[in-house]
Amino acid sequence: MKKTLLVIFLIPVLLAAGCGSAAGFSQEDLYLDIDGSKYYLNTDVKEVIETLGAEYEYSETKSCDYDGLDKAFLYDIAEFYTYPLETADMLSEVYTEYTAAETSRGISVGATKEEILGAYGEDCEDTGYQIIYSLPGEPADGGSLCFDMESGVVAAMYVTNRAQ
Repeated sequence: MKKTLLVIFLIPVLLAAGCGSAAGFSQEDLYLDIDGSKYYLNTDVKEVIETLGAEYEYSETKSCDYDGLDKAFLYDIAEFYTYPLETADMLSEVYTEYTAAETSRGISVGATKEEILGAYGEDCEDTGYQIIYSLPGEPADGGSLCFDMESGVVAAMYVTNRAQ
C-alpha cells in the first residue's frame, strides 16, 4: 500500500517537473548563440567586435532616447544595434537570418511555430507574421525574443530591449 501511494504521489510531481522545464520565457533566454558565441543584450559591443572582427558595415544616427549616437554594426551573419552610455556602446538588439544561429532553446531559422511554442510556451504575442516573447517592465529593463515568420517558419529572429 505504501509503495502504491508513493507512486501515485510521485507521478504528478514528475509530470509537472517535465512540463515546467520545457516551456516559459525568462531573462536567461535573452541571447542568441551565433557560431558558438553567445550575444546578450546590454553588453558592450566591443565584445562583438573582438569576436567577429572589424569587417562590418557601420551606421549611426543621433539617439532619440540618450545623449549620443545609436550605432549599427552589420556583419554577414548578424546585425548588432547599440545605445550609448558614457563609457561604452551597449547592445540593444541582435538580429539574424543566419541558419546556424540558435536561441537558448535550440530554435533557429527554419523552425516552425509549433517548435517555438513547444520550446517557450504559449504565453506570447502572435501577430500572424511575428511571435514575440517579452519580459515584464520597461523595454530596457525587460527584453523580448522575437521570431519573424514567413510561410509558417522562422525567417529571422532577434533579441531586443526596444519597445515592440
